[in-house]
Amino acid sequence: MTISFISLAKFLRSCYNTILRKLAESTKVPMRQRNLIFKTIFITFGVALILAIAVFGIVSLAAPATMMRFTDSLGLTQVSGDYAFQEYERSGSMDCLARSFIISAEHKRYSTAEKRFDALVGEERFEEYCTEQDEKLSSAGEEDGVLFEAGTYRSYIFGLASRVKYHLAKTEEERAAVITFALNETDKAFPSGNPAIALATEAAKEKDKEFCAALISALKEGGFTNTADYTAVINFLQENSEA
Repeated sequence: MTISFISLAKFLRSCYNTILRKLAESTKVPMRQRNLIFKTIFITFGVALILAIAVFGIVSLAAPATMMRFTDSLGLTQVSGDYAFQEYERSGSMDCLARSFIISAEHKRYSTAEKRFDALVGEERFEEYCTEQDEKLSSAGEEDGVLFEAGTYRSYIFGLASRVKYHLAKTEEERAAVITFALNETDKAFPSGNPAIALATEAAKEKDKEFCAALISALKEGGFTNTADYTAVINFLQENSEA
């Protein structure tokens, strides 16, 4: 497939050079012949454009994984994430599904991210997949170019989901549900990189005083171990709820 893209690029470049040459020559020929030249140019360019669209469409449908890597190499990260999800739908790749969720969450496509999160945690292989990622990565590692904070891979995913749900919550009930969601997925030992920390950081970044105050109350009633991280988060939230 990569060869096809290179060949297509060379073909389009050749067409472009032909257009420039014909334009340069067009002032030296009679009007009738000039019109023929322009007609040929437009037909050639039209055929090239149709071929480009056809190749792009065929590869998109037949090999979304190839398009995922290709668009990522061009810096089109969000498009790459969409192709990752298409590849998951085609092959069931957990790596691609997780990648598509992470990218959509990081790029603030919250509705899309929530749907992909639901698909991810709905997979029977989800817990096993998280364990596999923990085995592959160090406490602050990298997977497919996406960095995540210290803690387990599962905590990282649920931390992202907490941030996504926070931005989607509109009513008081929904905002309270986000706090419940994050705290339910936070171990009572309050380890580093847990969902409660991710949610606290997001609310503070948004300068959401009311939410920070509600999160403080929920944390204090949650029975969490008073670790250094726990104390730091409480102090951090208090500063932002009073600011």
